[in-house]
Amino acid sequence: MGIFGIIIICCIILFAAIGGLVGAFKGFTKVQSWGFEYILTLLIGVPVAGLITKKLASGNATLAGFLALGITLLLIVLFMSAFIVLRKVFTKQIEKKKQLYYYEHYIEIEQANMQILGAVTVKDKKEYKRLTKLKNKRKAGVWGILDRVFGGVVLGFKGAVIVGLVAAILLCVIDFTRLANEGHMLYGMFGKIYSSGGWKFFKGVILDCLVVLIILLCVNNGYNNGISSALWTVLVIGMVVGIAVLAWYFAFKVDEFIAVAVKLDNNLGSKLSSVASILEKIGMTTLTISKAIVAVIMFLLMLVAVILFAVFVPRLIDSARGSTVFCIVDGVFGAILFTVFILALLLVVGAVANSMHDLQIMNVFNAYFDKSKLATYFYDNNLLQAMGALNNLPTKKWLS
Repeated sequence: MGIFGIIIICCIILFAAIGGLVGAFKGFTKVQSWGFEYILTLLIGVPVAGLITKKLASGNATLAGFLALGITLLLIVLFMSAFIVLRKVFTKQIEKKKQLYYYEHYIEIEQANMQILGAVTVKDKKEYKRLTKLKNKRKAGVWGILDRVFGGVVLGFKGAVIVGLVAAILLCVIDFTRLANEGHMLYGMFGKIYSSGGWKFFKGVILDCLVVLIILLCVNNGYNNGISSALWTVLVIGMVVGIAVLAWYFAFKVDEFIAVAVKLDNNLGSKLSSVASILEKIGMTTLTISKAIVAVIMFLLMLVAVILFAVFVPRLIDSARGSTVFCIVDGVFGAILFTVFILALLLVVGAVANSMHDLQIMNVFNAYFDKSKLATYFYDNNLLQAMGALNNLPTKKWLS
């Protein structure tokens, strides 16, 4: 296994234990469960994608790719929805149990509260601290215990998954550098790992794991942020670009602002006389610099208004997301938009990388796709190229 393998296992156990303790303290209703959703999607989605690839790839690679990615996306949505519903069930049942506990122990709770109020009235700090430490909180019974147990399991699993993913990415990067090959500087530390049967298995699915993770995070973040937040971000960027263009137009095209730049140039001309020759060589004058300064000032002044909009409008969006219907619709469209954008970006990047497929520097990278079921549709069986797009990229010619 080697020292690095032992370190990985120890880190996985450590972070799983930390996650389990934190999750048990916070409870299932207050922690994210994407680690569990991720593993469940991998265990079902990758084998199903492999079966689809085996049955259809030879006949219709494009259809196989869309089916494999579609089923993976469907599984992610189903598991996310299942855990959302489960979390709501826990929340509702815990609240019911707490209400029932309150009614069953109403007299004891009210007596304890009266004692606390009495300690506050006489300003008896010691008695107040003693009474508030007593267990007068509403108890959730079995559901409260299950909430702690599920929280510990889910967050512990998440901690282990994060460490495993970081270790897998690190191993891939080291493998790409070839520093762990026999005779190189890292062979002693990593040689046993790369020659083991476990690595040979994981090497064929590591990139599939990364693809599933990216899709899951896209759906999760897109749903949580919503399409309104995404569109607002795009709008803010557009406003910043717009005021930059507007500031340039004012400073260089509007007579009133040009007059201000001329006055500024009269004051700066003498101070910039020492660099006048340099400015002349690059085709600039002190008047141009003065206009640029005016443009920057105008840009900064208008930027203040944009910043105010950027700060306060999201609060209005958040208040609108308080509506359950709006929140769901906004989240669904946000998840769709973000996921489609990132998948399209991956396809383009994969097509560019695939144009260099036959170069010697890509040999190690190509080996990761020999047994791939999902990642293959972004690289050696790229869907854009299969549909006839981006087939004639000049990247390989440039690097050759």
